[in-house]
Amino acid sequence: MSKRRTSIPEKVKQTLREEVGFGCPVKGCGNPYLEYHHFDPPVHIAPHNDPKGMIALCAQHHKKADGDAYTIEQLHELKQDKANAAHVRGNLDWLRHEMLAVVGGSFYYETPVILEMDGVEVISLKRDTDGYLRLSVNMLSLCAEDRLVIDRNSWENIGKPSDLRSPPQGKELEVRYPNGDYLHVRFIELLSQAHADKRYNSHPLREQSAFSYPITAVEVNLVIEGTGIEFNPRSTNIGFGTMTDCFHAHCGTAITVSNSGIPWAQNPVVKKAPIIETESGGNVIRVDFRTR
Repeated sequence: MSKRRTSIPEKVKQTLREEVGFGCPVKGCGNPYLEYHHFDPPVHIAPHNDPKGMIALCAQHHKKADGDAYTIEQLHELKQDKANAAHVRGNLDWLRHEMLAVVGGSFYYETPVILEMDGVEVISLKRDTDGYLRLSVNMLSLCAEDRLVIDRNSWENIGKPSDLRSPPQGKELEVRYPNGDYLHVRFIELLSQAHADKRYNSHPLREQSAFSYPITAVEVNLVIEGTGIEFNPRSTNIGFGTMTDCFHAHCGTAITVSNSGIPWAQNPVVKKAPIIETESGGNVIRVDFRTR
């Protein structure tokens, strides 16, 4: 993987995220997935990481800022508009609900790592000190080109997707690459049991008593082209069938795939025997890829 687009210190990123209330400060946006724009001065004039001359924006509005859609004065006003920051925080209240990951046809309550593959946390949602869920993504691929990397809601790498959607309020993130690699993460506020029944019609979910509503459901769709690996809210394909319509709580990790023997071009790891272990809520299935 190529180097990340910037080498902004984490402390600077944190300052900029806090400054805008952890959401894009452009009116009507509030997207929580942020990049960092250097504007006073621009980096092509004087490279720097001075937070006084930087602002956190979503990918869409960062691109507009790069195209001079906003003046330096307007960007400074956005940085200083604390009322707007408070408004953004209020709009992101759904990120403070308890979390229910929906992947592979099963439900995982308060399980921070949704998918781990060969030692890489591909998708995880962990809370910051204020209790807000922060998304991390580290896409794997057989293709050597850059893939999406998000670190606690900070865009670190994107590559060259054929399509990218991240609407205002940040309740969806969808990215597709020319070779077929695909990720769609969707956040849905389930307001009641009736709402959950209508969407999932799941007996285990209906009968559980581990949580109360409202709760934030996180639906995951993932395709890693050429590997046969495909996850969606209804089913899982890793060369075998897995349990569906099950409920698990506080697992730590929802699905773990290890020792796959897959020659990852992204974030390569040490390969062992080509055997896959998939853990789903404490249930482990082993499959030797040599038999496929």
